Amino acid sequence: MEKRVDSLVFRRMSHADFRHINKVGGEEEGGGGQSYIDFPVRDIELQVWYDFLGPNSGIGAGDRPQWDFKINSFGINQVNDLRIYQRREASVSIASQKIHSRLANRVPAWHPTNGFPEDYDHVQQNLVLYIAKTIHREYWAGWFLEDQIPANWLGNSQLKRMFTEESAGYIKFINKMFVETTKNDWPFYFNAESIVSDIPTAEDIEDELVLEDTSPRLQELISSGQEIQLVTRFIQIRKRNNALVKNLKRLYGGQCQITGEEFTFLKTNGELYSEVHHLIALGNSGSDSYANTIVVSPMVHRMLHFAKVSEIDLSKIVDNKLKIQINDKDYEIKWHHHHLDVVKDVLDS
Repeated sequence: MEKRVDSLVFRRMSHADFRHINKVGGEEEGGGGQSYIDFPVRDIELQVWYDFLGPNSGIGAGDRPQWDFKINSFGINQVNDLRIYQRREASVSIASQKIHSRLANRVPAWHPTNGFPEDYDHVQQNLVLYIAKTIHREYWAGWFLEDQIPANWLGNSQLKRMFTEESAGYIKFINKMFVETTKNDWPFYFNAESIVSDIPTAEDIEDELVLEDTSPRLQELISSGQEIQLVTRFIQIRKRNNALVKNLKRLYGGQCQITGEEFTFLKTNGELYSEVHHLIALGNSGSDSYANTIVVSPMVHRMLHFAKVSEIDLSKIVDNKLKIQINDKDYEIKWHHHHLDVVKDVLDS
């Protein structure tokens, strides 16, 4: 079932913590391992937990807060009770996650009987647990064992934090984010499919015109020094990298790098309306990077996708300009020198 997500917390498990919650009693001298999963307060402050979970439902040891609530598991039709509590000043913890204990209350999504790893290569792989909160205050647990977003998983700059943060983190989604609760691998996506009441705003409609990256592996491809093959293909995905789009538009004052102000128009706020085009198409190993994007008018944007466009070879830029043809008519793409510096860095890498 499709749900809209408000926020989530995540924890990159250390292998030591993973082993502790999976130990059998008496497995080694000194006890059978901890029963909790810690989230350091330095990574997720206590106030953030109040924002995420709401008012605490009780008080635990040391007069510290605890929350008791229902937890769902992605891909599993099961609802369980869960307790999260401030175990000590430096950490907030998920209680009773040690499997081999009479008090075990392992979240079903994180149980080996449901596909959760019994062990993993902690040198080569990263195990991340997360809990997502929907806008209707439902909580859903999931996990993944990846060091970067696979090519077939949709991601954005916010979701990518789960792959890059050293320990733990909290994400409050800026743009609309949805999950498919029947999926247990990667439930996230950006366009509502079944929520008919999710009426798009004016900003949503503009966002749909911005093409974005579908995989962090694509950035690796464009930065690897491989020969650039520029082919156009149309893919429409909800806006994801706000900083890139806003910074480029600001650098060019909203003007098209090919036609200036000729085919654009003023918005109600007095700014020129423009869009960001990916030179290497996203579906053909294109990257969501400054080097692979230009600012264009909506007319030129559609021409670049649907008209006959000559080869675009960034190595042939001369005096900040590159000659191209659209439907056999001559045009030039013009780069601001700061933008061109990024392009040169990629070409020289």
